[in-house]
Amino acid sequence: MEGKIEEQKDEAKGKEVPATEEQKDIIDENGTKAEEGEEIKEDKKKKKKKKKKGKKDGEHESKVSFSFPEEFKTTLASRAQNNSAFRVLNNWQEGPYKQTVYPTVPIDDQYPDHKYPLGLVVPYTGEHSHRMMAPEEKKKEEKEESYECFRKAAECHRQARHFAQRIIKPGESYLKIVTEIENAVRRLIKENKTEANLAFPCGCSMNNCAAHFTPNPGDTKILQKGDVVKIDIGTHYKGYLIDSAFTVAFDSAFDNLLMASKEATMTGVKEAGIDARLDEIGEKIQETLESYEVTIKGKTHPVKSVRNLQGHEVGRYKVHAAKAVPTVKGGKAEKMEEGEVYAIETFASTGKGHVAEDGECSHYMKSTELKHLPVKNTRSKFLLKLLDENYSTLAFCRRWIDDMGFEKYSRPNQ
Repeated sequence: MEGKIEEQKDEAKGKEVPATEEQKDIIDENGTKAEEGEEIKEDKKKKKKKKKKGKKDGEHESKVSFSFPEEFKTTLASRAQNNSAFRVLNNWQEGPYKQTVYPTVPIDDQYPDHKYPLGLVVPYTGEHSHRMMAPEEKKKEEKEESYECFRKAAECHRQARHFAQRIIKPGESYLKIVTEIENAVRRLIKENKTEANLAFPCGCSMNNCAAHFTPNPGDTKILQKGDVVKIDIGTHYKGYLIDSAFTVAFDSAFDNLLMASKEATMTGVKEAGIDARLDEIGEKIQETLESYEVTIKGKTHPVKSVRNLQGHEVGRYKVHAAKAVPTVKGGKAEKMEEGEVYAIETFASTGKGHVAEDGECSHYMKSTELKHLPVKNTRSKFLLKLLDENYSTLAFCRRWIDDMGFEKYSRPNQ
């Protein structure tokens, strides 16, 4: 998947932001190449030998990371956290918390009884409101395997998000930020190939890039105080996955843009439910989102809903399943059905409300339609086997392939 570029976006799982002249080339490729001297060649041989003795299949943790005091790995953190440095992002409230400052305690060790704390619960409305009250309905749902898997992945996401909001600040490298978030998820979920892992690479789509960008190896971009960044985190346990994002901004000029997406997202959540019509949800989202306008550098911009980016149904080991949740009126007159899972996503833009594929590709995914790939090259076969064993049909990135010690793989022309 390539980056989705607009005139500027911000996402709460989706928000858009206006691009300044200095931010036109948001997605660029940065990297350095050493000269091939004899000394460097010798160095590479040593590295290759080390990699062969390295991690077990499926185990990897990138070395590009922050330096934390050792005591952070054993000192319990407070759940309360001041997020006042960010715009339109709530503080974390005090409450029971069993995690260290630098998250090292897996979710299983914190909750051996699998009774995870509840977050926001939005009640059903209308004819399905009894489902919130009837004990037999709740017990039936809680007995399903998927319920516990979703709850575990959700708690992992919550703690990874808590940690992310502690380390994100202007002046930090985007590559280091996403690497630390991904490593935290791996420790929390007890990474185990396709059973427990990240659901996709951590996204950090900047400014007029709306979605689907994560730093590639060698990326040197630095978070600036004037940036608007969509941090997108995916976790899964046994293929039951959580797909959720939040937006980071430090300039009050973007407050209404962030509020537009935040309110529109909650509108979509409130309208969702069994028998809810997807086209009606889209219309309500657009109505809420486009009631806002944003003034940036003295110019007022009407906020528009990006019409060709949508929320989506989530399947097992499939981030984007069959149905889509539109963000504007005029979508398909389909209904949500019992047993389905959805990611409600809204994208607020100061641009034209339309995105296009552009920039460097950073997300890759095996097609769910292909049952067999006729690969003949030995190294390609090995890489495909590695990807199947670790990610199945979920997304991955070039950084992860590098982290596993696989070298000199080819990639499609950009």
